[in-house]
Amino acid sequence: MNKLTYKNADPLIHGAVKRLACITKVDKLPHHEEQYYYIFWVSHINQIHMSGGLNKKQVLEWFKISEERFDEVFEKDEFICKKCLKRSDQAFNNLINNGDKSCYNCI
Repeated sequence: MNKLTYKNADPLIHGAVKRLACITKVDKLPHHEEQYYYIFWVSHINQIHMSGGLNKKQVLEWFKISEERFDEVFEKDEFICKKCLKRSDQAFNNLINNGDKSCYNCI
């Protein structure tokens, strides 16, 4: 049996990270000097959480991930179905819940 490993993450949320679902960009405002991100993750009790307003350094430190893992989980447009390339809220919902960024038509 595989042992699950967890990482402590956002200090504002009690729990541990079971799975990073995706990382997306926050719209950059003119007064921001750096890019900020939203991180969607699943906790050890299978609840979905969002940590937001973090710069890349904070994401790497808080979630204890590498640059490579950041790039793997980063989504340029989280609402585009990877199969049919159409915009769909369901694609984002499936990505967060199942790790599969597909719309209803492509499931």
